Amino acid sequence: MIPNSFLKPKSIVLFGSMAEHSPFGAGVIVRDLLAWQYAGRIYPVHPTADKVFGVKVWKNVKDIPEIPDLAVIITSYRHVPAIIRECGEKGIKAVIVVSDGFGESGPSGRAREQELISLASSYGIRVVGPNTVGVFNAVDRVTTIPYDRAYPDEKVGGLAVITQTGMYGPQAVAWHEYPPGVNKIIDLGNMCDIDETDCLEYLAQDETTKVISIYMEHTRRPREFLSTAQAVSKEKPILCLKPGKSPVAERAMASHTGSLAGNNELYRALMIQAGIIPVEEYEDLRDGALPFLFCHLPKGNRLGIITFSGAVGIQSIDLAADLGLQVANLNGDSRERLKTMHDTLGGHPVDVGPASAVVGAEIFHLIRECYNILQGDEGVDMIYLNTYVSPMAHPLFYEEILTYIAANKEKPIVLWSYGPIPELVREFGQLAGKHGLPFFSTTRQAIRSLSYIVRYAEFKRRRAS
Repeated sequence: MIPNSFLKPKSIVLFGSMAEHSPFGAGVIVRDLLAWQYAGRIYPVHPTADKVFGVKVWKNVKDIPEIPDLAVIITSYRHVPAIIRECGEKGIKAVIVVSDGFGESGPSGRAREQELISLASSYGIRVVGPNTVGVFNAVDRVTTIPYDRAYPDEKVGGLAVITQTGMYGPQAVAWHEYPPGVNKIIDLGNMCDIDETDCLEYLAQDETTKVISIYMEHTRRPREFLSTAQAVSKEKPILCLKPGKSPVAERAMASHTGSLAGNNELYRALMIQAGIIPVEEYEDLRDGALPFLFCHLPKGNRLGIITFSGAVGIQSIDLAADLGLQVANLNGDSRERLKTMHDTLGGHPVDVGPASAVVGAEIFHLIRECYNILQGDEGVDMIYLNTYVSPMAHPLFYEEILTYIAANKEKPIVLWSYGPIPELVREFGQLAGKHGLPFFSTTRQAIRSLSYIVRYAEFKRRRAS
């Protein structure tokens, strides 16, 4: 298990540039910890600097009046061994090595990485990295991200991300715009020591983590990873993106983290066996978690569709078939109630587009009643809602509908919207997120996210039977 000192350190020592106006370096971390009102103690170390953002800079680690819980190294790889040795002599047991120039850089780098881990092990030091941005804990206000992320605060939510790339860090993802908020991000980098299995064990016991997403190029301990994931997935859904389907991609991954990619089909089989949900795209580790964070698990795989566009309804049918979902067969009562509201309704998908041209502003009431009908139909397990926004159908006009759906959400629901003005579409998405409703940038992403929650629900039912 990853030691608690990596994610909840009571004190942090930082090695690297302390420049206050640089977009990268240890100084950025000091600034962000202060801005976040980190509750622990901060010890910047630099041979020439005196202060950084008003915090005293120490000339060397041995003079610090306590043994820091965590050390973060952001220097040239040439200085890393000496700093590791200083940390070991000080008694520090947890080190994040942000520095690159190790396994990902070729044979000489791999040799340096082996020397690094051997040296750290001799002092009983656990290492995250090298070639990493480290950890980000929104719950306890801990960050080791050395890049300026350009936004001040993050929402705290239930999603934790384990990754072998910095591309899920807050300097690369606008987590402040992620409606449910992020919980923890752990970038393992080259993963010379701490690995995804260590992190899974930790997050399994973390009460604030509700969903776990993993970007995994390889695992050093497939059997341990499988057994740990099997245990964790009983309680928490795990989404995993495993790239490297082609030989070219496998070679690229080898140069990315300095490791062998492994057999993609084997990894996929292991994931499914362990109850992990394999996802298809980079965004799925973030957006695919939305239904898990906002909705109950569905009872089955039958999809109800309400759309402003007949073409989108047809596309939704095809997508459902491709993704293992079944388009719901509405019962007779539901169809009669729909026809009673407007003579263009009664079929499925429920296409409200033609009615909108006739009923005008009453379309918002009509959409609400269509939702009620599908919500009450026992043959519908989840709902996809497609809306249209424009200056005449402004996002704020949907406020009452979204409020109602959020308060009467017994089945999973996902939303997508379209219109001639991208800013209004974006505004609708933000409004939906504010109400705890999963909004997606495409119909495909929306329905695919439902397929993930269906797979997990089916896994849970199999385990319970």
